[in-house]
Amino acid sequence: MDLASSVSGLFEAFSFSPREELDDTPSISPTAEIPPSYPLDTSFVTMAELILPPTPDSPTVEPQKVFETPLPHLSPETNQYLRSKGAFNLLPIQLRNQLIGGYVKYVHPLLPILDLQWFTVNVMVQEDTHFISPLLYQSAMLAGSAFIEQKAAIDAGFSSRKSLRRTLFERAKLLYESDTEPDACIQIQALLLMMQWHGNGVGHKCPLYWFDLAYSTAERVGLLTSLQQDSRCCCCHHRHRLWWCLYVRDRILALGFRRPLRIPNSDITMSLLKSEKYSFSEPCPDVVRAMLDDDAAMFLGCESQEQMALLFIQEIKLAHCVGGVVELLYQDSWSPSSSSAGSAPRYCLLPKPDISQMAITACEQLLGMWIQNLPSTAHYYHPPDPIDDHLGVFPVHQAFLSLLQLTTMAILYQAAYSSSLQATMMSEMRRLTSLAHEILEELGRCSVLHFLPGSAVTFLLIILESGLPDLTVSNEIVRKQAMINLHACETAACHLLQTYPSAEIILFEALGARAHLLGLAMD
Repeated sequence: MDLASSVSGLFEAFSFSPREELDDTPSISPTAEIPPSYPLDTSFVTMAELILPPTPDSPTVEPQKVFETPLPHLSPETNQYLRSKGAFNLLPIQLRNQLIGGYVKYVHPLLPILDLQWFTVNVMVQEDTHFISPLLYQSAMLAGSAFIEQKAAIDAGFSSRKSLRRTLFERAKLLYESDTEPDACIQIQALLLMMQWHGNGVGHKCPLYWFDLAYSTAERVGLLTSLQQDSRCCCCHHRHRLWWCLYVRDRILALGFRRPLRIPNSDITMSLLKSEKYSFSEPCPDVVRAMLDDDAAMFLGCESQEQMALLFIQEIKLAHCVGGVVELLYQDSWSPSSSSAGSAPRYCLLPKPDISQMAITACEQLLGMWIQNLPSTAHYYHPPDPIDDHLGVFPVHQAFLSLLQLTTMAILYQAAYSSSLQATMMSEMRRLTSLAHEILEELGRCSVLHFLPGSAVTFLLIILESGLPDLTVSNEIVRKQAMINLHACETAACHLLQTYPSAEIILFEALGARAHLLGLAMD
């Protein structure tokens, strides 16, 4: 499929509007009673009980429940090993419901991996010990764990939310690596959910690793080629949505990590974009909504389901734009790894040596058409402070789409800056940077910035890099604004650091920029 037909197909697509550690098992150790050592110790204790206010009892811990799901394909030794590591342990009901609420509010709208009705009914209404897939359970809990309060994790017996997240990640990783899940569709779902673990950026098992496993599994089972078939398989009923989750993640990862696209803009994907085959969950029963907080319950209603569907469709179209920008501006190449000197080269994307004004204009038109056709309910507007309960968390997802669009434009102008077009692009680059900082500051004031998806860390890094050249210009006004933007990036990174340890890289880059201005060397 040549570039001209690909761009033409993109414009046609926008004319369509759809109708609608493991051993970190929670435990609370009772304080051991110390026998009195002196004669009056008992009297002092009695007096204290009479004078001082009563001390609340230690929180009660539910009896530990474990999966009883038969896994006949596992050897007894593997089964016993997984049980000894706590991989089959279930969470307390209250914590479980909070994690599901976190997934519903902050993950599902822009990454609808699960069939919400099927998952919530089977986990929350029916007996969760018999849930069909321990891997999918632990992965879904991991995805929601980034968006709960610290107190919720501590009340359940964990030392911190970070400890809870690491425990859930290790459980899911161990279950996947032990081949506990035979269903390929569920494997893909679990791997996409495991991408929500960002760690601290150390090690090779980052979101890219889990995505590559998910996509290779999708290729192995022929997910793309089977999309137009009428399958009666229960798990494949939502394979269109699962495919689009892969598609969106591929484009965002390519933009952020400068790596080639895994999923090409083929005729099949173009035809699917024009189709109306967007499968979304049916409304959940009232008994499920009653177990969740008000915000999460609202997301399970028909009106919110429709709005989530609208947001996801717009994200798919924007991801299509991102893919077009990547193909127009970048070429595949081997380059030295930036991680350490002397390390092996890596395969990544580098800007094309000569980027024409025609290519820049084509990309601007793609992104401009997306904005032009964006429904008003998907636009980001300045949220009230505090955010109205009626709005829920939709402003967070609308802000994410705006940041993705602004970041893509910033990448576009960075590529132009590296060519001979920088004189005409710098003012537009500064405008984009200011808009992005305005969104981040508004979310920070409303205390919802840390609820953005993990890709926001990459967006913030790109925005930071876009403003670095202005730190050394001769214009004092521009230079001062660049310093303000640098400080805003640091502030936003501190917010994101509450959820994503990988945000440390932004603080390190900002520190390096300050050191460079002062003439200091960074080791």
